[in-house]
Amino acid sequence: MLRRLAPSLARPLVVSRCVPALPRALSTTPYFARPSQDPGGKPNDGSHRTVYDDFHNILDSSLRPSLSIHSTSDETFTLQDGLVLSTPIVLLNNQVFMWNAPPLDPMRATPGGLGWDQWSEEDVWRVFKMVDDRPEILLFGTGKTVLPPPASVRKLINDLGIQLDVQNTRNACSTFNLLAEEGRKVAAALLPPKRTPIEKVTPQQLQMEESDYLH
Repeated sequence: MLRRLAPSLARPLVVSRCVPALPRALSTTPYFARPSQDPGGKPNDGSHRTVYDDFHNILDSSLRPSLSIHSTSDETFTLQDGLVLSTPIVLLNNQVFMWNAPPLDPMRATPGGLGWDQWSEEDVWRVFKMVDDRPEILLFGTGKTVLPPPASVRKLINDLGIQLDVQNTRNACSTFNLLAEEGRKVAAALLPPKRTPIEKVTPQQLQMEESDYLH
């Protein structure tokens, strides 16, 4: 007995034919890879900076800064060349300056301005105003403890385009060495934890003392 196929199975079978692909003409125009516009990309023809230009080998002695702080004590700073200083100092543009900083009593100084009477005067920070190549960051070492300065002092520094970072003096010294080795434009204004009073002598007094010594 013959069975009738279902309509879905009775449809004619369609056989698809394979059409050969037509030959494509090859381009004879030379292709040049353009330098990547990504600052960190490669290749680069040297026309723009890359992120690799900002890396410094801190193990290479030729790239180490010539000015750094070797050690500190309660009353002195010892630089890497052996120079010992017992006064407040400023490290700026690879040079060290003796700093005639105003007195700062850690028992009285408050962020509200108490104890910072003379610190808002421009003469205190004049060295940073006089230089053309100003640092990006100023590390302010306030002695044994961190003494946040009032807003007037921060504004005076920020108006010069310098970021102020306040730390205790020991940490400020370590941070200065680290940032300087990384090639950052950093400066430091450092107060020794224990300040030794410095007697100020006028030129006339020096002449009198010299004449007394000679006679």
